[in-house]
Amino acid sequence: MFQHLSFLHDTFPSGFLWSSGTSAFQTEGAWDQEGKGPSIWDHFIHSSVNANSSARTANVASDSYTRWEEDVEALELLGVRSYSFSLSWPRLFPDGHAGSQPNAAAVDHYSRLIERLLQSKIEPIVTIHHWDLPQVLQENYGGWKNHTLVGLFEEYAAFCFRTFGGRVRYWLTMHNPYLVAVHGYGTGLHAPGERGGPSGSLIVAHNLIRAHAKAWHTYNTHFRPTQKGKVSIALGTHWVEPRRGQATADNIELCQKSIEAVLGWFAHPIFSDGDYPVSLKTKHGATMPIFTPEEKLWVQKTADFFSLSFGPNNLRLGQNLIQYGQTVTPDLRRVLSWIKLEYGNPRVLVAEGGWFSEAKVSCIAVFSFPAIKFDGVQVFGYSAWSLVDAFEWNYGYAVRRGLFYIDFSQQNRTRAPKTSAQYYQRIIADNGFLSDETFGEVKGRFPCDFHWGVADSTLQVKNRKTDFIVEMSDNGADIVFCCCCRSTSTLSHHSLLTPVSTAGT
Repeated sequence: MFQHLSFLHDTFPSGFLWSSGTSAFQTEGAWDQEGKGPSIWDHFIHSSVNANSSARTANVASDSYTRWEEDVEALELLGVRSYSFSLSWPRLFPDGHAGSQPNAAAVDHYSRLIERLLQSKIEPIVTIHHWDLPQVLQENYGGWKNHTLVGLFEEYAAFCFRTFGGRVRYWLTMHNPYLVAVHGYGTGLHAPGERGGPSGSLIVAHNLIRAHAKAWHTYNTHFRPTQKGKVSIALGTHWVEPRRGQATADNIELCQKSIEAVLGWFAHPIFSDGDYPVSLKTKHGATMPIFTPEEKLWVQKTADFFSLSFGPNNLRLGQNLIQYGQTVTPDLRRVLSWIKLEYGNPRVLVAEGGWFSEAKVSCIAVFSFPAIKFDGVQVFGYSAWSLVDAFEWNYGYAVRRGLFYIDFSQQNRTRAPKTSAQYYQRIIADNGFLSDETFGEVKGRFPCDFHWGVADSTLQVKNRKTDFIVEMSDNGADIVFCCCCRSTSTLSHHSLLTPVSTAGT
């Protein structure tokens, strides 16, 4: 499978864009300060909990709107070459209309952030829209169900290009539109909480694709000649493959359809022929929106590189898309190889990599390594998600994905590096995985009856600056792997630690 293990001790391509990322809603806080209007996520959360309960809302979150300089200092500590963050549409335009006067405080805030990043030689990767649609657009138009938002998004994107584009080389129009369409307007699990089913999701996805394409054409025509930047869209996916011993032709075809139903839904129109995958059109029939011949030509090739979001939200959703004989796995290498084969080997930015267990952030980077070295995938950057602990959407603060720990009970929201941050810092400094001479070479064989496997359900245990992974073995014993000292023991060895999150359940 891996050919050999030399990739564990080698470097990434020169100039590789090491990064970390955040989104505005999850980290900024200051939800109603300095002219910001409410987003659909503000409304969604405040409608279900007491709005004064900061433990259940993103009213303060990581306080990054105020403590943005501390975030930059965290980036400097990591040594990253880029920072992926999003702009808040309702902060810039509380009424949602970019034709109106922008909120000057918001413009100044993002300008200061970009300038400070550039001073620190950190490349800004800017997402125009990461789920936080202005609530007023939901109320007045029905949100992304309404084609009117395609034009409104184009105006908003044009403002962002015009205002910040002279200092930004990499743009992402939106983040993981699949989850917006499916969970926001289909199942109702995400904001705005609508349960329109598959038909509602299809309409929303159609408008999101057209909004992205319109923004790309606006940049390509009016801004690219002078700004020389690149524009893409961050697409999310799971990975599904046949179970061992069940790789029949039918089973492989089902896996292909599963990926086409998630990643291909958006990637095929944009990176291929401007239309939806045949399997999707067959599945949904007359309810599937149609691109006209003119629209197909207009939508296709509207991305300058492939931007991939590979995180836990899509993995969990993928569990519902498989049938007997398949399994969902966090195999980034195979996803990247699929993208190469399906879409003609585009340059790829992993815009979101990382899982609910923070100690696995670096492990996901490992899986992109063989894709580059052995499979020839043109990965040019990797963003470990996320920079700091944040408000994790439906999970609130029960889940921690940050490289830097934040105690949300404390007003100062101090950032403290975890061992995952220290390990990522080392990878960046080495630009890869250099041989560790402090560990001697060990040769030998495992017992014949040794049970090889991978654990999907892990319990994150934390002592502020130290990460542990706890795995439940078949006999019920808790096995602890310490990411700091790389030791293993039973749970009693670290019995004073407090569990803070659960993954894979």
